[in-house]
Amino acid sequence: MEYRRDNRPPRARRPRGVEDSRRVAYEALLKIETEGAYANLVLPPMLTKARLSPRDAGMTTELVYGTLRYRDRIDWVLSQCMNRKIADVDPEVRAILRMTAHQILHMRVPDHASVAEAVELAKQVGERGSEKFVNGVARSVAEHSPAEWEKRMQRIENDAERLSIIYSHPQWIIRALASALQAHGRDPRELEDLLAVDNVNPSVTLCARPGLILPIDLAEDVEYFLKTSARPGDYSEWAVVIGGGDPGRLPEIRDGRAAVQDEGSQLVATAFAETEVENDDVRWLDMCAGPGGKAGLVGAIADARGAHLVANEVSEHRARLVEATTRQLTGVTVQVGDGRDLGGEKFDRIILDAPCTGLGALRRRAESRWRKQITDVADLVKLQSELIDSGLDALNVGGVLAYITCSPHKQETIDQMERITGREEFEFLSAASAIDQISMTEIELTRVKMGKGDVVQLWPHVHGTDAMFLALIKRIR
Repeated sequence: MEYRRDNRPPRARRPRGVEDSRRVAYEALLKIETEGAYANLVLPPMLTKARLSPRDAGMTTELVYGTLRYRDRIDWVLSQCMNRKIADVDPEVRAILRMTAHQILHMRVPDHASVAEAVELAKQVGERGSEKFVNGVARSVAEHSPAEWEKRMQRIENDAERLSIIYSHPQWIIRALASALQAHGRDPRELEDLLAVDNVNPSVTLCARPGLILPIDLAEDVEYFLKTSARPGDYSEWAVVIGGGDPGRLPEIRDGRAAVQDEGSQLVATAFAETEVENDDVRWLDMCAGPGGKAGLVGAIADARGAHLVANEVSEHRARLVEATTRQLTGVTVQVGDGRDLGGEKFDRIILDAPCTGLGALRRRAESRWRKQITDVADLVKLQSELIDSGLDALNVGGVLAYITCSPHKQETIDQMERITGREEFEFLSAASAIDQISMTEIELTRVKMGKGDVVQLWPHVHGTDAMFLALIKRIR
């Protein structure tokens, strides 16, 4: 029997008799798959509306994010337990099977509870008879231990397919990351560690914006308002790593004195702001400022020095986000515009956090690895090149441009910078030295020589940060 209903919208009606944590997870997963929604936008209001306990909210979050991250691994296991393709299964039933398999394979949930809840959910939202199908497939998954399923995956002969299934990444992304490791001077054997860390929930890090709030005061408020732990970051002096909770409840987040910001992002932004320039150093530019994390940190540093930051953003919606997060900073002006056309204006210091594939932040955006396509790369590389050229043209003599991506992809990082090495009016500074000088602790960096300087790539499996790339380019004439 087939359970697919072509040309009919899937239903997400509320089932009764199913644990709220699983019900909310199911509804979120269905919305993400069928409507193209994003987990980080869909799930929080659903959790708030459901009024789940912290424990149940935690389970729901893991059900959603874990199921999304492990999608291909889960689908491979499910394919061994049914006589049809997973794509041919009704969306409601597919969502139930995926989250049930995730519980059996990756969570400490008793198999019988996972199966029973799946069957009950299928009765409520699936077509007639779908509960029998769900029961049969779920029981087949539970017949083998997670270790046994792992052994079966390890027997897949094709290397690319095996890694793709075990670590649940598209094969083109695996190839890109393998190439990036080699290009940036890392050991190719680190690939599996890099893939594995993408499937681990990252810590939430806050940035205490300089001049607005001290990290120690922010940490105290985290403990008071969120009832969770807070500790200093490993590298950034502004970083506060929290043990859990909703940062949006903090007054400092709501009023812009602090923000959620990965420590690697803080590190490269601070390295840029602390790099010495040889000009008046009063006009700063953030070329692609949305949604405002780096603009908020760099703007706070500029404010303290009496400099002025122009935060440019092509999207009106994202520009409004920048305005909201920088409203405490008197020296920041937000403008809507295309960074490729700066109207002939000149700046002493420019930060270009370029649009990119985001392959260095896959652990934070659970569904993103399945939505990215290899065909996206060429268009992004072209856009990056145009933005780089525009930024360099707008740079005053003695000024510095920071080129930053949250992707280690070779075409988006090293290849982009090698294109500039022949331009005599510019020289590369040492990005590694810039980071060394502002890092609170010793940091392991693999330098890639670029002209007279070098470029740097951070890694989640090495530094615990997103995979941020940094190059610093100075105009010398």
